[in-house]
Amino acid sequence: MSDWRRIDIDAFDPESGRLTKQDVQPPHASQITLQEITPKISQLRSLASSGDSKSAVALAVSDPPYSGDENTKAEYFKAVLETLTQVRQADIAGVVSGLTSEQQDTLVKYLYKGMSIPEGQKQGGILLAWFERVTQVAGVRPVSHFINDRNTV
Repeated sequence: MSDWRRIDIDAFDPESGRLTKQDVQPPHASQITLQEITPKISQLRSLASSGDSKSAVALAVSDPPYSGDENTKAEYFKAVLETLTQVRQADIAGVVSGLTSEQQDTLVKYLYKGMSIPEGQKQGGILLAWFERVTQVAGVRPVSHFINDRNTV
């Protein structure tokens, strides 16, 4: 009965000095600028306009500019939104199933962002169709990753 007194509660104290520099370092140390991401935006728009929706969406959700400033993220989001709206609804399930789990997680981040700002709300039906297909293919895993991830798009 007295075993609980032997627990070292100081081991559970977050301020006990057990955090390392790596634990408190921001996930992305370097800042991405709009000039650095502009070629990717151009390539993204080119793929989307040529009808290669699978490659365009895969490129859009690969390596997003997490460390960019708000203007960079906004411009990149516009390109992602254009890409998502150009995909036919019949093709959405095939595109989503061709993505890796990390890409699906990033796609959900963009869908939530789109549903939260006026530019995306104008395309709400399309974003909800994408969200439905992602949850059909991947389940709720991308949603739980979105809730727990510190990286924002």
